[in-house]
Amino acid sequence: MKRLSFIALLLALPLSTPTWAQTNTLPDGLGKKISTPEGLRQLIESKDPRFVIVDVRPPAEYAEGHIPTAINIPGGLTTDTKAPPAKDKYLVLYCLGGMRSPSAGDKMLADGYKYVFVWGGITNWPYARETSEK
Repeated sequence: MKRLSFIALLLALPLSTPTWAQTNTLPDGLGKKISTPEGLRQLIESKDPRFVIVDVRPPAEYAEGHIPTAINIPGGLTTDTKAPPAKDKYLVLYCLGGMRSPSAGDKMLADGYKYVFVWGGITNWPYARETSEK
């Protein structure tokens, strides 16, 4: 019986992840507007200076391909970043598949950032990616 309960928990866990993993402290429903690839692309094209797209993957993964305009802050640890974004910026975080960005968002909120939106993973980005030197 314990084994079946454990298996049921393992099967249900991925279904519940989007509910507890989503962080959205952006004001005025902005998170909903940018929650899709199309919405995020429109945001990037608008060049709204309030927003900073943040790739929380390790530098090598970032260099291989990232969402245009994204900066790299591995794990959401701004202490290791030469020029971290201002605390009043609206941060849009993503990783590879959406599993690491929620914990990075929590770290950034704990570090004093007020506006954090966990977008998910770059695997959901159907558009061209930028590359950079490793």
